[in-house]
Amino acid sequence: MLTFQRRSPAVKDPLRLASFMASHARQAGPRWVDFQICPHCVATGRPFMLERLNECGPMISRSDGVSFHLVMGDRPIVYPAERATGKSEMVSAGFWYVHEANGGSTETVVVIVRRPPGNGGSLLRHFEKVADKLFEKLRKLSRLSCLYEFDGRQLHQVVY
Repeated sequence: MLTFQRRSPAVKDPLRLASFMASHARQAGPRWVDFQICPHCVATGRPFMLERLNECGPMISRSDGVSFHLVMGDRPIVYPAERATGKSEMVSAGFWYVHEANGGSTETVVVIVRRPPGNGGSLLRHFEKVADKLFEKLRKLSRLSCLYEFDGRQLHQVVY
């Protein structure tokens, strides 16, 4: 399967970038990757600047440019955070998404990685894969489950 990715152009002026994105946002199909100005929000007339919770970390985001966007909320954290028996080998990350089929409300999904890679760069690539998997689910469904596990290749819904 051939997948096209569209990155936002490196433009310093947010209004000029928003104009560019508005002219391209209605083209469904290619995924928009790691943007701070959301093509979906530009297309739907919503505020389009995505806020960063962590200025020093990367912005992991995905959108189809028309129906939805998905953003990783913050850096991954140890899971469960309150574990008293020592360091956990698991990490989790929260993602927020907005899908037009849900009335445009913001929804949350948490993804747990049981055996994350050891270094930060590999962990970042791991969560880039998670964002890609969630993107594919949002292309087919308008609503995600609240909790998933990621085994390095596939997302598995956690039923609790």
